[in-house]
Amino acid sequence: MEENINIEEQKERQTTELLANLDYYLKRQLEVWPEARERYDKLQDIQTRQIASSGLSLQYNPSRIVSTGARIDKETIASRPCFLCRDNRPAEQITMDLGDGFDMLVNPFPILREHYTVTSHTHRPQRLEDCWRKMIEIAAILPSRYMIFYNGPRSGASAPDHLHMQIGTCDGIPLIDKLKSNPMSDNDDVSVIKPFGFPVTVINDTDQEKFQKVLSGMTVLDGEEEPRLNVICVNIGGKVVTIMIPRGRHRPDCYYADDDTKRLVSPGAIDMCGLVITPRQEDYEQLTERDLISIFKEVTPQQPQISVGILSGTGIRFRLNSTYNGPDGETDGEQEAFFKDGKVLFNGNLYDKVILYPADRSATFTIYNVTIGIDFHWERKEEQTFLGQVQLIPGKDRIWIVNRLPVEDYLTSVITSEMSSTAPKEFLKAHAVISRSWVMAQISAARNRDRSAGSSAENPVETDPYNYVKWYDHDQHRLFDVCADDHCQRYQGIGRIENPNAAQAVRETFAETVVYNGHLCDARFSKCCGGISEQFETCWQDTHLPYLTAVKDGGPGADMPDLTDEDEATRWINSTPQAYCSRPSKEILAQVLNDYDQETPDFYRWKVEYSEEEISRIFRQKSGLDIGQITDLKPLKRGPSGRIYQLLVAGTAGKAVLGKELEIRRVLSESHLFSSAFTATHADGRFTLTGAGWGHGVGLCQIGAAVMGSNGYSYREILAHYYPGTVIGRFY
Repeated sequence: MEENINIEEQKERQTTELLANLDYYLKRQLEVWPEARERYDKLQDIQTRQIASSGLSLQYNPSRIVSTGARIDKETIASRPCFLCRDNRPAEQITMDLGDGFDMLVNPFPILREHYTVTSHTHRPQRLEDCWRKMIEIAAILPSRYMIFYNGPRSGASAPDHLHMQIGTCDGIPLIDKLKSNPMSDNDDVSVIKPFGFPVTVINDTDQEKFQKVLSGMTVLDGEEEPRLNVICVNIGGKVVTIMIPRGRHRPDCYYADDDTKRLVSPGAIDMCGLVITPRQEDYEQLTERDLISIFKEVTPQQPQISVGILSGTGIRFRLNSTYNGPDGETDGEQEAFFKDGKVLFNGNLYDKVILYPADRSATFTIYNVTIGIDFHWERKEEQTFLGQVQLIPGKDRIWIVNRLPVEDYLTSVITSEMSSTAPKEFLKAHAVISRSWVMAQISAARNRDRSAGSSAENPVETDPYNYVKWYDHDQHRLFDVCADDHCQRYQGIGRIENPNAAQAVRETFAETVVYNGHLCDARFSKCCGGISEQFETCWQDTHLPYLTAVKDGGPGADMPDLTDEDEATRWINSTPQAYCSRPSKEILAQVLNDYDQETPDFYRWKVEYSEEEISRIFRQKSGLDIGQITDLKPLKRGPSGRIYQLLVAGTAGKAVLGKELEIRRVLSESHLFSSAFTATHADGRFTLTGAGWGHGVGLCQIGAAVMGSNGYSYREILAHYYPGTVIGRFY
């Protein structure tokens, strides 16, 4: 045992000595590898120029063509031998064992004065989780003139199939020079800076929990295993500083251009630290600060623009309250557009599409007769005013007026359309986070689909009309990202932003989303859960989402009844159990609900009565099925909140089985039932439906969350309550 300990200690001493004397190791390697020595000698001829006061610099280095020009598609990776595997390395390349399953090699294609690769013994994919502890350990040993860095598999790695890191000299790296000259305070363990127009997280600590917390807050894109990012560790003043740079794309558009706009720039960790390296002389001479900032914006997560369908018709009236630039130049005032021959008739001319650009960011436009609450009991028309771009887009038989604007501006309107701007600020912050999460999840899903093929928002499971289960989701929009009504989430312009809390709530949660296991959450929400929130699969696809599951809306330790049991559900619905959403005072409701929502006073528990003739007529009209006069409504399947998702409707001429949740609500009401969590009694020729909650009940309960906010809970506590197992991350 003692012998094994001595061997391990000896290995650690050897590793420490090696990392402290890298220049000696490089000298030994170059003495026996002429080809590599020639490339290092050529580094003396590289050209560097600073192009901004921020320190942002360009370097011309022809050797970079090896990594910059590398093809990293799956087919190329699969067809070439891995140049990092031991069996495929040049005979001259000296291997040094760093322990923990990692070798160190001199990089034969250097872009730094000293450049080394730390590579896994085994051939396994590039994954930060498998190497970041080793990175921090190495950084703690390295002299301050070196850095160790990691390029993610879609963020600059030219060998994404083989786990590796790189070590290099860090003198002249603008971001590291800044951190060395302006070290962080010992009190600032984690901070976010913007050295070149994009956010960079700096961790001034080796605490693994802090590193993991930052990493878990970064979103993993569908089909990938880790967030896109670059990581750099450097020893500053005897303390390891970790730099984490979130990435969006691997390469910018100019990399793929086939004309004179082509710029061979493929940013990795060094480039993102402000030293942009290009292998072509013409790129070195022509790239400007503006070009580089544009490239950074393309390859880092940025606030996206969103297109919202507001209103459609054969003719649309609207007013430009400020100057806009259109196809015929500047215009303002009253406007009309019409559908004609599959195009847009505007100002006497036919267009495939009309875009009106605001002359400045504060420009607004007003649309007349916008319908809100479509098919629900609060349906009405309004005049609404919006910021942003106006688009007139022809559909099949009508035109749409579409508003395009930054997603953060969109959210300020959403949270004051869903709830009042006078609601508690922590609740508004929670709503900003979930509305951002929901809409980004919808956009991500839509952009991953082939829009031309598409799929209907009505998703039939059964083809028999008398045994018909379907659900309604948000994937049928083809001309814009989301609509402006309850079908997606309410977006009613700037008229309801009456309190500065709303804009502050969006600013203070900028880019924050709900994240589960690194993935962006489809954060659903409804008005009132009725005491227990519902699970996703009761209302939509038969897919279990762990963060959209049943939650007792009564705080920690509350008992959870089994409402899938019919007797238990009946007792629950016919009682008034305590919950956050059962306790709103009139003052709280007046504070959190918009005027038209306050017209609905009873929603935690409610009652609707029909004659047999009434309910039979409504069912026949809304479902298109004729089963005679209805004699019975029998729940077949309930979710954990008591919501019915399969209902047997029996009549004198037949029967039908219907679902899911929204379809049941739709066919048993002139508009929609408040929810499908109800019991039905039939006596004396009348049906009485006694119900719980308002809406589908999945995810956040708006009334319950508003009460939590009024009771002093933070927005993070509210989100943790309604979305179990999630954390707050940043999407851009």
